[in-house]
Amino acid sequence: MYMFNIKFTPETFFMLPIALGLDLIGIILVCFGLDDFGITDVIGIGFINTWLILRGNRVLHSQGKKGAISGIKKAFTGKSSKFFAASILELIPYLGCLPFWTLSVLFNLEEE
Repeated sequence: MYMFNIKFTPETFFMLPIALGLDLIGIILVCFGLDDFGITDVIGIGFINTWLILRGNRVLHSQGKKGAISGIKKAFTGKSSKFFAASILELIPYLGCLPFWTLSVLFNLEEE
């Protein structure tokens, strides 16, 4: 059983590599003790939040899953929190190297 039930669509083809790339750049920079001074955050906010706005409000069909994953999923797919969850968490120094852009894209692609 997979954690994410994602179909290969044009959205997946374009948005998932952007999110993975931004998160990998952040992890690599932190491993070398460097900082990107918010450049990857601005790129992520520009591309991923614009995609979320253009995508519209799609209804999440929950299948009764409980636990921590459900709470995290709600933070990344809520009506207004999906725009702010990854953006705010990525701006926090050293915590921003975690894959918040990727989680945001994966949870929002799973909504269908």
